[in-house]
Amino acid sequence: MEAPDLKLQGLAQINEQPLLCAECGSGYSLEIFKRGFREVSPALVTCLSCGKGSHHPVVTNGLVDAVLAARTGRRTAEDRDIFAAEWRGVTLTGELRPEFVLDDAVALTKVLKKQISTDAKAWGRSQKRAAKARMKETAGAVTGAAKAKAKGAAAAAKETVSDTVSTAKAAAISTAWTLQTGGAGPTTTPKPKRRRCTVKGCRSGMVIISTRIHASTGKTSEVKIPCGVCHRSST
Repeated sequence: MEAPDLKLQGLAQINEQPLLCAECGSGYSLEIFKRGFREVSPALVTCLSCGKGSHHPVVTNGLVDAVLAARTGRRTAEDRDIFAAEWRGVTLTGELRPEFVLDDAVALTKVLKKQISTDAKAWGRSQKRAAKARMKETAGAVTGAAKAKAKGAAAAAKETVSDTVSTAKAAAISTAWTLQTGGAGPTTTPKPKRRRCTVKGCRSGMVIISTRIHASTGKTSEVKIPCGVCHRSST
């Protein structure tokens, strides 16, 4: 694809009048191509807006060469590529689309570095905020656990003190009783546990026997008599 000889930036002036597209009337994004070998041959002016072009009756190959010779060019990123050319009484002024220069890369690097630094600082601040939030949450959890532990310890201590007081009270009562009674125990001695009698038919120290000797009628009958072994009927 053929490259244009001039790539106009913005609105150019031809003899102090706007250079416009013959098809759509737009004066922006125009490109100019030289045609033929003669300087007086009309150049082709194309429009990027409508995609059409036509040979201009005033813009010639010689005028295009004059613009190329008069352009300022660019050396730094801040420079503009402007021109003011005249050829056989026809003037053309305007600005060309900037071509890439080495300083553009330097400026782009600075912009990217600044943006990266800004993003890194923002990321660092967000990480600090997140770290502070985690530390605060951890501190809250530790404080809550410490409070709960302290509360449990206080309750245990209170219970221990209560038990100690109860023990002390019991010891004091025991001491007072010893001082008053000389250490005497209960007034009644517990009865020893009775053993079961080995005599057959003994019930609570009474033995039931069948006899005629002890009966008043002389007939055989059952009579309860005290057991002569355990003697529990007499206690």
